[in-house]
Amino acid sequence: MTAPQPDPIDGAEMPLPPAIYPLICVGGAYFLDKYLPLEPPQFLNVESALHGQLAVATLIGALLLIIWAILTLRTHKTTLLPHRAVANLVSSGPFQYSRNPMYLGFSLLLLAMFFSTLNLWLALLLPLNIGLLQYYVILPEEQYLAQYFQPAYGDYRARVRRWL
Repeated sequence: MTAPQPDPIDGAEMPLPPAIYPLICVGGAYFLDKYLPLEPPQFLNVESALHGQLAVATLIGALLLIIWAILTLRTHKTTLLPHRAVANLVSSGPFQYSRNPMYLGFSLLLLAMFFSTLNLWLALLLPLNIGLLQYYVILPEEQYLAQYFQPAYGDYRARVRRWL
């Protein structure tokens, strides 16, 4: 059984594109750090090379995850944009481990920025980023996918966690 073919622009309804929410948190973190700076954890100040190594490892992991997700979506000939109609339900590649690998990658980018700059606000605003993505992007996207891909999406949700 195939899913009904939605209108090409009829995707999940969301107020802003997903990449905007991490940018809001980055902007907020740099603004807060300028006017209300916080000291980073002592263990990161003791060994200066440690935070650089953590930044590089986290950045590489985030970029690889995002690229893997993009390539998987392209292989399945479906959109990268959640406000556009989805052609296929993708459950392979990184999507077999996380229903939202790109949003997980965005969050890891924030963590990499924290390790790189030691701007503690980046780490403190990470839960806000996750909450914004979950409420304004993931929940509408899940409603859309449930509408167009039942019962396959219900089975997928039962097998694969939302984040990790």
